[in-house]
Amino acid sequence: MDEFEHQEHRSWIVYLVVGIIIGSIIGGIFGTFIVFKSPALFPWVANQSIGTQTGSNQTTVQVPTNLVDIQSQVEEVANKISPAVVRIVSTTQIIDPFFFQIIPQQGLGSGVIIRSDGLILTNNHVIADATKIEVTLSNGKTYKGEVLGTDPTSDLALVKINATDLPTATLGDSSKAKVGEFVIAIGNPYGLDHTVTFGVISAVERNIDTGDSTMYGVIQTDAAINPGNSGGPLVNLKGEVIGINTMIYQNAQGLGFAVSSNTAKRVIDSILKTGSVKWPYLGVKVTTMTQELANAYNIKYTEGAFVADVVVGSPAYIAGIRKYDIITAVNDKAIKTSDDLISTIRNYMPNDKVNITVSRNGKIMNFEVVLGSQ
Repeated sequence: MDEFEHQEHRSWIVYLVVGIIIGSIIGGIFGTFIVFKSPALFPWVANQSIGTQTGSNQTTVQVPTNLVDIQSQVEEVANKISPAVVRIVSTTQIIDPFFFQIIPQQGLGSGVIIRSDGLILTNNHVIADATKIEVTLSNGKTYKGEVLGTDPTSDLALVKINATDLPTATLGDSSKAKVGEFVIAIGNPYGLDHTVTFGVISAVERNIDTGDSTMYGVIQTDAAINPGNSGGPLVNLKGEVIGINTMIYQNAQGLGFAVSSNTAKRVIDSILKTGSVKWPYLGVKVTTMTQELANAYNIKYTEGAFVADVVVGSPAYIAGIRKYDIITAVNDKAIKTSDDLISTIRNYMPNDKVNITVSRNGKIMNFEVVLGSQ
């Protein structure tokens, strides 16, 4: 009798477990049917992307509206700016090291039309030392290019072609560019005309050592930039050119740089007026002040640009600025790093007078400096 009661007890347990499993399956199927039938009843589900089965046995995903808007904007900007982007082929003469003969060598780059009468902005290194320049428009027409002026310091150049009523791009205000802002780069990488890449602004106001010189105030982006992109525009989603693509780090991915449009405006204006470009010159070598530097030179730590050296006879030297001074302000604008100082000085013109505040042995001193040119 006891054995029979135990068997009956085990049977009820089995029935109960099986019932729970069957009930869960039926409940899950029924619940899923209700969710897909009336998703509005479940806002926490309706707000998410829900996969649906189509007749072709493929899954589609609802894309959030804001992403659709961004995609449409990128397409619109690309269609708007691409006609103003040109291919530039430059020919230079080099000496063959084996046969000592002069042979032509071609280089490929990009440019952007900024005036309908054929004024084109590009990189200096795209057309440097060129004996022949050919500019090809988006419609396939090719023109002879004439160099109006160059600025190796900013790596910019102006080229003119004999054409009218051309599509143009507008230079925006690069000072409004924000880290994380979406941008697109357009150019001719490896000869692949009018290639569009998409990314974000990774940093602004970078000072980049190129080996031969330093490029100041450039924009860093992760939008893909490759050989042939040089001289092409970096564009925001308003359709404004905020930079001219100039260089990449060959040994890294996602590290591209563009000369800011505000620098370009200054170069364009100077070349059109005088045929050349001059930048303000202070005459100091600086680094960002740190506690380690303060300890090493036994000076009081003060946030600013530490003067590692002063060029004898330079505007800074003539004004009285000396080695180991700490520059803390320019015309009352606070200077916290060496990049701050460089960027601030570049906003002025040669022969401008600026008041430079320094900390020397813990004392605050002011010097009036007449900026030179270079």
